[in-house]
Amino acid sequence: MQNLLSCVATGTFLILLPSPLIAADVNHSESENPDGMTQTPASSPAALPLTDANWKRLPPHPRLFADPARITAVKSRKDEISQQLLALLQNDAESKLVSEPLVYPPTGFLLDPVRKVQGRILTLALAYRLTGDKRYFERARKELLQLADLPEWRPSHFLDVGEAALAAGVGLDWLYGDLTPEERERIANAIVKNALLPSLDVKEGTNSWVDGDFNWNQVCHGGLVVGALAVAEREPELARRVVDRAVRNLPKAGAAYAPDGSYPEGPSYWAYGTTFHVILVEALRSVLGTAGGLDRMPGFLQTTDFMEQMKAPTGQDYNFSDYHKRGKSEPILLWFAKERGRRETAREELENLAAAHRTILDAPAGERRDIPLSRHFALEVLWWNPELPPMRAATALPLHWTASGSLPIAVLRSAWGDPNATYLAIKGGTPNQSHGHMDVGSFVLEAGGVRWALDLGTESYDKMRAAKLNLWNYSQNSSRWTTFRVGPEGHNLLRFDGALQDITGKAEIRALPVTNGVVGDVVDLTPLYRGQVAKAERTVRMYPDRSVSITDEWTTGDRPVRASFQWLTTATVTRTSDGVRLEQAG
Repeated sequence: MQNLLSCVATGTFLILLPSPLIAADVNHSESENPDGMTQTPASSPAALPLTDANWKRLPPHPRLFADPARITAVKSRKDEISQQLLALLQNDAESKLVSEPLVYPPTGFLLDPVRKVQGRILTLALAYRLTGDKRYFERARKELLQLADLPEWRPSHFLDVGEAALAAGVGLDWLYGDLTPEERERIANAIVKNALLPSLDVKEGTNSWVDGDFNWNQVCHGGLVVGALAVAEREPELARRVVDRAVRNLPKAGAAYAPDGSYPEGPSYWAYGTTFHVILVEALRSVLGTAGGLDRMPGFLQTTDFMEQMKAPTGQDYNFSDYHKRGKSEPILLWFAKERGRRETAREELENLAAAHRTILDAPAGERRDIPLSRHFALEVLWWNPELPPMRAATALPLHWTASGSLPIAVLRSAWGDPNATYLAIKGGTPNQSHGHMDVGSFVLEAGGVRWALDLGTESYDKMRAAKLNLWNYSQNSSRWTTFRVGPEGHNLLRFDGALQDITGKAEIRALPVTNGVVGDVVDLTPLYRGQVAKAERTVRMYPDRSVSITDEWTTGDRPVRASFQWLTTATVTRTSDGVRLEQAG
């Protein structure tokens, strides 16, 4: 007689229309390598190598992102969005003229000040090139020289170097004609000494930022390529070595987007890594005439579909992984709109820009307004294409979306454009992923304008360091998993005997056939519970009446287990005769 126990747990959530309340019926039968994972990176297609012909076309300064012809074209734009962009740029430049001097700490991270100086240099330098206002040049020059005169850019935390190299490279290139020969030399030498040469001390083949499958690859190589192309006529061999290495290794991070555009590090790190991927692409295009295919990697252009799917009806993201609340400004959406030929790809960003512009218009004459913009806003001005076809009335994205690849994920929603719509998003994948949580099979649920099932996002890195936890160790028994927001306790999971999920496992997701208007997905959780049960699956469905069901099924092995179904909510929970009732916001 087989000692097997087959157990099924189901949860059905009924949307009571027209009132947006939910009744629950739940029945149960019995680095600092920040990204030092052990999993094998996804295979990736190689980029096309750059040739001698590419390098022979090295244009004069300014050449990065915006040569003189591009500046002339931007000045000539008369469409409403271009005028909004230029007004916001000038308002931002005026704000930066009166900003406090930056203080660079003698030890520790430089990340915060180099990001700030990056935003200052990009905005002020572009505003100067577009208006000729010398005030902008003088302040940009001052910021640039202060950065260049630092003794180092903290190669021990190479993100700092990547960000600083972008700031210095753009500053040198865009202000080149107005800097003195001595100033050019100071800045170029700083790029070489503080960025390009230290980068070569980090070897390939170690799953570091050089060839890892995470955002550091994109950020560090993106900044280094900008710095290298800014000094290429002075250091041709060094510049080519740095650029060729970036082109060779960026596909290892770019493979994460295949095949559907989902991004395993979550929406906030999507914004970071993808922005620098685009910056690297545009730097290569503008200087060498080609991106070597890095702009057309499988799933890359489709990745904005992923981000639109992550936006729930209430306006909140599906905030999985180490999620930090994103700013309102997302400049790369204008780049993707240009590349895809679809104005609606930038819908959210264009709405944000229009709202920010109204804030300027509402200000008394001559008064500036402090508007939080991305530090890359200047690039957004350059990426806008006023020739895009008109915005379509509603998004053409599907109501049911299932992605595979590095991050299997599924989204079911009852409608687009309705803040009261039902929305359920569920993720597969593995905890053993850069910025990953022990959250495989976890989900968020919204209905009636309320988020009923939560993800808490990231815990403060500083708090985790202070608690002596190993932030970047993703091994099975790492102290990383003892943090409530990161470990299994902080997610909407199926669990057995309170054990951890198996970090060597990966859950795939498959879409179910549509039957009588019912859509759904199955998450195969079996690899996450090796040694705990023989098989485990979670199935989610959405019905034509906007209700959803979550069904867990598992088969035990040669011993009984204690199963639990975790649900994080801010709702008031009360028992009923046949389950529990959740009540929130009336």
